[in-house]
This record gives sequence, structure tokens and C-alpha cells, in this order.
Amino acid sequence: MESSVDSAIQVEKVSLWRATREIFRDSRSTLKYVLNECPASWRTIRSGMSWCCLLLIINGAFWLFGGLLFASLEGWHESRYKCGALRIRRHFIEELWEQSAILPEDEWRELARQRLIDFEDQLHEAFSAGLTSYTGKRTWGFWDAVAFSMTTVSTIGYGHIVPVTWLGRMITICYSTFGIPLFLILLAESGLLLTRILKLSWVYIVRFGATPSGKRICHSKLINNLLRLIHNTINKIFEQGKSKRLVGPLFETFQGIYNNAINSVNTSRTFSVDDQFDISALVATCLLFLYLLWGSILFFLSEDWSPLEAFYFVYITLTTIGFGDYVPQHPLALLTSVVYIIFGLALTGLCLNTIQGELLRKSDNVRGKLCALLGLQLNCNEVVDLGCPGSEIFLPAETSFPSEPVPLPSEMPFQSEETDPIQLETTEIEKKDQ
Repeated sequence: MESSVDSAIQVEKVSLWRATREIFRDSRSTLKYVLNECPASWRTIRSGMSWCCLLLIINGAFWLFGGLLFASLEGWHESRYKCGALRIRRHFIEELWEQSAILPEDEWRELARQRLIDFEDQLHEAFSAGLTSYTGKRTWGFWDAVAFSMTTVSTIGYGHIVPVTWLGRMITICYSTFGIPLFLILLAESGLLLTRILKLSWVYIVRFGATPSGKRICHSKLINNLLRLIHNTINKIFEQGKSKRLVGPLFETFQGIYNNAINSVNTSRTFSVDDQFDISALVATCLLFLYLLWGSILFFLSEDWSPLEAFYFVYITLTTIGFGDYVPQHPLALLTSVVYIIFGLALTGLCLNTIQGELLRKSDNVRGKLCALLGLQLNCNEVVDLGCPGSEIFLPAETSFPSEPVPLPSEMPFQSEETDPIQLETTEIEKKDQ
């Protein structure tokens, strides 16, 4: 009995190993086939990667320059006030300890009171100058200034670190004036590169689905049951929402978007690998959610945040809202994820534009149904006749019109371009004399 069980386990291990090996073999052969099928797209992607790397190097050098500039300017200002407060605190403790054995109690209390007032005045002066922390940790370190430069030109703007001197603010304005267009160029090229990569990846997925390993995965019982459960759940939510009076048209619109996405995936036979982000709103939403989920996992592992806080931070960052309530503890954590942030900003912009376009196309139908439910009437166009009797009061009194109609250019006699106007005038005078 035990020998039969061991043999069954061995057969299962062999079959699993064989299936894994077939998946790797089909994946490698599919990749070679797709690269041979789309050679121009692959060359474009490689050249786009090189160009984006060059733009990233240029932007990185600009961020390092900004970090050096702001760390020198704002860091000097910070050190001056912070060192003054620390010096007074240190002298305060030392002087009280030395005078405690010499002065009487009343004089010692007066001395301590005066030193506390001096320390409070120094803290108030530092706070008025824009300092918010008085510990030994510097707010404007080099990498903190580099992170500030990157978040400034990317328009994220967390606000957890800001310039407090007027010179620093003026330099920030000049720096962002040149840095934002430079970053937008990188963002646009990253969006085009990301679009081609996504489209070529879709071609790879479709080609892999036609292989024996892909068919085995797609037609497995687990995948089919999971997809059927998701599909039935979404349709059930739509049907329940459509029964509501006010929000029914909205759920009907979302159901139409969902059905269009499913039909486009099932009926598409040709596919263009280009830089046009022409995917459905549903696919764009799922793609954006997966990208945000990936980033939230990265920051959940690197920061002391909960999964929900990490997802919230990634969404606030990639949508350039940038509240600043959640910021990585060390600026290097933000700088090491700069590639993720750049591609995330591009993907978020593309997906939100796709969702906006789809909603705008569906908004007319929703608006008509909502207005019909609420008894409103829109798009009421009227024609106004401006030829009323009193319309001539707007004309100047000196304006005179000829009694005869002015001939059109087509009705005037033909004149050659070589005719001299002076010679023509002389001819008319001679005719009058005759």
C-alpha cells in the first residue's frame, strides 16, 4: 500500500516538473516568434529605451545639481539658527551646573529664569525663520534636497520640506521653470515607450495562449471557475444598481463599458503595435490598479506602513496630488523608486485620459436619462431674428452706401497683370478729351 502511494506521488512530481518545463519552453519559443513577427516594434522599443535612459541621466544630473544648490543655500540657513539654539541650550546647562555650587538659591533661580528666556527667544527666532525641528538631524541634507528637486519638477510636491528663504524661493521658481519641461519630455517619451511595451506584451500573451501550455492554463478548471465567478459577480452588481432610480443610468453606463471591453477582447482579430494608447477603459482601470498594487507592495516592504497606507501613498504620488502626510523616512527610498514613479506617472496619465474619454462618450446618454427622470430639459436651441426695425441705430450717421450695387470681382472686366496703372489712367483722359 505504501509503495503505491509513493509511486503516485512520484508520478505527480514528474508530471508537475514536465508541465513546468513545457511552460518555459513554450514561453521562450513564443518570445522568439513575437520578436521575429514584430521586428520593427522591437527595434523601436530598444531605441526608445536608449532615449529614455539618456533623458533620465540628464534629469538625474539636473536633480543632483538642484540638490547641491538647495542643500548649500537652505542648509546654511538652517545650520545658522539651529546651531544657535543648540549652543544656548548647551551653555545653559553648563552654566547652571557651575553656578549651582556658588550662587545662593534665589540668585540661581533668577539666573536659570533669564537663561530660559534667552533660549525661548532663540527658539522663537528660529521658528520665525522657518525651522520646524531642533534636533541634531538636518532637514536640508544633500539627499533630502535631491528628493525635493525631483518632487518639485515632477509637480508631486509633498510639502514636507520647503524653502524658507526668499532667495531659495526665487531659485525654486527659476529651477522649476526649466526643470518641469525637461521632466515632461521624459514623461512623454516614457509614455510612448510604455504603450509599445504593453501592446507587444499583449501580442505575446495572445501568442502564448495559442501554445499547448497556454491552452492548458486557460482551459484549466481553476481559471475558468475564477473568471466565471468574477463575471457573474460584476453582472449581479450592475443588475442591482440598474434597479435604482437615480443611479440606475450610471450603472447601465458602466455595464455598457464592461460589455464593450469584453467584446473587444473576444472579437479583435487585428492588433496594431504602435504608440496609441487605444485600450478600453476597463482594461486601463485594471492595469492601473495592478501597477498601484505592485508599488504598494514595494513600499509596504520598505517602510513601516500598513498595506492600505502604502497603497494610499502610491496613489497620491502617481496622481501628483502629493499631500505629504505619508513620505518615506529616508529620501533614498524615494529616489531608488524613481523609475517606478516615472513610468507610473505616465501610465496614470494615459489610463485616466482613457477613462475620461470613455465617460465623456457615455455622458450624453446618462445625462439624457437623468434629465428625463428629474423632469429637466437641456439642449434647447433658439433662433433669434436680428433684422428688427431698430437695428439701423447701431450704424454711424455719416455712413453712406452707393445707390448702385458694387460689381463682384468676377463681373469686372479682365485686366492683365502686366498692365501699368499709370498708362491706364492716361488712356482714360485721352478718351474724355475726344
